[in-house]
Amino acid sequence: MDGFGAIPTVITTYAQACVQCGKGKKDAPLQRCGGCHRVCYCGSECQTAHWPKHKAICKALKTLETKHAEELRRPFQAVDEFSGEPVGNADLANACISRVSKVEKRVLTERLGRRPVFDEESLMDWQPRCLACGRSNLILRVEASSESKVALPTLKECPDCHLSFACNDTHWNAVESSHKTLPCRDSVYGKSQCQMNRAVLQDLLFSQAMVKVQAQIGPFRWAPKRTMSKWTSLTGVDWSDYESELKNEFGDRVAADSMLKPMLRAVTEGMSMPLTMLWALEILNGEDLSWTKKDVLNIHVLNATAKEAFYADIFEEILHRLPEVKTLNLNFIGPELTVVAGSKLVTAPMKSCPDCSRTGRKRVHQYHAKSYDAYLRTQGAGYTSPDLAVAFNSDSSQRALPVWKDTLKALMDRHVPTVFTAFTHNDAQAESRLLQATGATLVPELGPRLNPWGSVLVKMTPNTINGFYASSGWLSGGFR
Repeated sequence: MDGFGAIPTVITTYAQACVQCGKGKKDAPLQRCGGCHRVCYCGSECQTAHWPKHKAICKALKTLETKHAEELRRPFQAVDEFSGEPVGNADLANACISRVSKVEKRVLTERLGRRPVFDEESLMDWQPRCLACGRSNLILRVEASSESKVALPTLKECPDCHLSFACNDTHWNAVESSHKTLPCRDSVYGKSQCQMNRAVLQDLLFSQAMVKVQAQIGPFRWAPKRTMSKWTSLTGVDWSDYESELKNEFGDRVAADSMLKPMLRAVTEGMSMPLTMLWALEILNGEDLSWTKKDVLNIHVLNATAKEAFYADIFEEILHRLPEVKTLNLNFIGPELTVVAGSKLVTAPMKSCPDCSRTGRKRVHQYHAKSYDAYLRTQGAGYTSPDLAVAFNSDSSQRALPVWKDTLKALMDRHVPTVFTAFTHNDAQAESRLLQATGATLVPELGPRLNPWGSVLVKMTPNTINGFYASSGWLSGGFR
């Protein structure tokens, strides 16, 4: 669900910034591309500069709209005829959006002669859509064209959050109150969708600003420089402790909540991984603290992706909280790691902070571009059970179940302490059922439940009018 673009896609598709330079709508009037109507520019100079990159997808999107109009509007037409134009039924709206999305992706793949890349696919996944019926500007245009309307209708944004929309006043009046006042289904803190959207937009703008400040592509990364004098339980500790450390390090630069809050949320995206590991180790080992004093601590990351490699330095927080551990061995195992390691095993001794170097503590990362089941077969009799196996956002309930069941059985047979995390509550529930069906006896503190160390950098669920998710936001289950 994640991608590392220079300018956050939602900002550009929702007409909040120029796709080329990132200039916001408060800084310059923005105009949508006259061909695809999906991206915005602050002027002709940026549009000309962006054209070589945009040309192929722009033409494909234009063909989609002109040659496949009937197929695009059919789902909404069918629902209107059957239900009398339902307003505010999110399930029906999302079903229509899903059907249209399949048409969009099929046609664009055909026109491009390849699968759309992340930025291109995002132009479809995160479109403004009516909160009452699910129609996008694309659907409004093809419906207006079929009725030979001269003036093309367009969605109007919520004046407060700028990330929810309605296609007319009647639809806005039908959803405004619930949008602004009722707790959102994916909010664990009782916030409304409008409040959640405002935080999302604030986070996107912060991310955009950090790209310029850091002169690098990718999310903001940070971890404390300090080292704890001894292991202390994570019980009773939360992200507010890291807020204090941000204040100490950045001082007046984060004095205002408008900077501190999005910075903290951005920090949790990477830090949730080492802290979830530590939390799982603490819960699974109970009163036995021998793991906090081991010379070598071994952790396996199942179904690892490039994201774990991107945040490699952040895992030093484990050593910083376990000062008696001398070596941290992290084995990242997953077929998607071919982009990091190719087809061969890559061993990477990591650069340590001055304090870890001085005291002789180190980290070694190994990358195995294969499934965990294949890794087990390769290791054979030489396999050594890790102190923890963790699968971040594994979505195992939706993947190849026979392979996952073999992996789970192998972990259980070897009594490997294991924890699984998920993006959403529904994902966690489904994965928990899979774990139990495979024979796992789950530890209640590890799910299915909210992850106290999950990322709080919430993102909007693609291709829906509602819904949010967060990396490792939920614990699916833990066992040993």
